[in-house]
Amino acid sequence: MFKDEKALQDVRRKVAEKLNKDEKRLVFGWRGEPEPTRKEGDTWEDVDGKKWTIKNGIRQSVTKLDGAKTPWWCPKCSKPLNHRYDVKFWRIRGHCMDCNVKEEMKIRQQGPEAWYKYERDVMLRNYIAEVRDKIAELQDYHDTVSKPEFVNADETRVLMIEKWDVDIDKIKADLKADIAQLQKWLDETIEINGIGEQNEG
Repeated sequence: MFKDEKALQDVRRKVAEKLNKDEKRLVFGWRGEPEPTRKEGDTWEDVDGKKWTIKNGIRQSVTKLDGAKTPWWCPKCSKPLNHRYDVKFWRIRGHCMDCNVKEEMKIRQQGPEAWYKYERDVMLRNYIAEVRDKIAELQDYHDTVSKPEFVNADETRVLMIEKWDVDIDKIKADLKADIAQLQKWLDETIEINGIGEQNEG
């Protein structure tokens, strides 16, 4: 028993010496400038180039795909977006299907004139978006058009390369004319009808 007691005291002494030795060791650290206080909606970039924002009081990283991500809850009513129609309406209108039904019901209660204006504005916004998409598509064709070339090959060798002689300048001129015509129609439509006011109701 006496030997065990002595061994225990030796262990305690060695532990105490180790702790005291660590206690006397100098520790150096560095603190940069304190991070500024951020508010809801603030966006900033850290020293590594990563973007951050504050949403609902929580610091979150910002990615290139943030605009394409579907939220888990409706931004208007906080209902989970767990139905395929909820996701569809969120992509089109920015809220769930139930919020859209309630919004349209309020508009219908205002009378036929209000509903007609709402329908007209929705169709006008859709038309404007479709024409803008078509202009962007034609502009992309204009910027990337080249002479067609078809390569016929089997697994081991190229059998034949077929090149077509196409007047690229004529195609580009036609595309430019189509883009100009669509832009003219779009400008006239917006001048006459506006852009279809977004109903926040």
